[in-house]
Amino acid sequence: MNKYQSDKLRAISFFLILLVIMVHSTNLSVRMDADFTAINKGLNSFLQNFISDGIAKIASPLFFAISGYLFFLNIKEGKPVEFLGKYKKRFRTLVIPYLLWSIFGLVLYFVLQSIPTFKPFFTRELIRDYSFSQVLTRIFLQPIPYQLWFIRDLTVLVLISPLVYWLLKSFRYLIVLFFLILWFINFNYVVFDNRSILFFTFGAYFSVNGIDPHNFKLNYQHIYITICWIALVFCKTALAHIGCANNTIILILQRASILLGILAIWFLYDNLLKNIDISSTRIYNLFQYTFFIYAFHEPIITIVKKSLYFILGTTELSSFLIYLLAPTITLFFSIIVASYLKNISPALYKIITGKR
Repeated sequence: MNKYQSDKLRAISFFLILLVIMVHSTNLSVRMDADFTAINKGLNSFLQNFISDGIAKIASPLFFAISGYLFFLNIKEGKPVEFLGKYKKRFRTLVIPYLLWSIFGLVLYFVLQSIPTFKPFFTRELIRDYSFSQVLTRIFLQPIPYQLWFIRDLTVLVLISPLVYWLLKSFRYLIVLFFLILWFINFNYVVFDNRSILFFTFGAYFSVNGIDPHNFKLNYQHIYITICWIALVFCKTALAHIGCANNTIILILQRASILLGILAIWFLYDNLLKNIDISSTRIYNLFQYTFFIYAFHEPIITIVKKSLYFILGTTELSSFLIYLLAPTITLFFSIIVASYLKNISPALYKIITGKR
């Protein structure tokens, strides 16, 4: 992988993290203590759904595709020793950070629930009332920082990666099509999300078959892909907004928009930044914090949203303002904390970010 390709993956990953934050910034319903408030439908709800439940939905699938591609990149023959090396590395980059951030979220909630001033902001069951089995479940399976589901699923996929390799070698693109069909019909795998296996396998397909996705180029065609992506997201959002009873149509539109969105982002980067050395730009320095932002932003963004609701009230206007302010505040706060922690305790920072 050359410098341009490496920079492209770093830039796209940072952009995807911004989309993940937008997914988690939706605030069309709020629960403060025992009170539950739903924000009235209007332009605010349409915009939030268009962005967070539409445009930003490409984030996790593309992350899984990139993860699958990188995981199998240097696996040549599928021998056990090749996977063993990958397991050792992923234990450091996935399992350890997952457990540490999961415990951090649990402890943070416990502390905040113990402070009378903050207790009304945290309406889920009290951590102090958890049984030992509930604590273990929260740490290992259902972490309070719910964005960790991605690492949990990715860890499972890494464990079954020899099976994924065999399937790709045996059935090639047919296994990807099979998982694609199951994704479109919303099949429940129980042990992981239906996005996980499809897009992880999709990314792995390129590496296992020696296909470099960076070699695919589009000129003006990417514009039409982008327009179609936005149009599908708009149609899906409009149908959901007016209360369309046909959930199958909405599901198909969302699935199709995600596929087009992945293509749009992938080719837009090449066409917009192909003559720019992004490593010489100011934003490039922020890419180093991508994983920290991902792991740290929740439950921070929930705390920020509820605090802003407490200050601004629960109107449609305040909801939209919070939708813009909460992710902005969370992002800047995350970067400040990451930078400070990296400077004062680089060893700890490496551990919690998997040496990224």
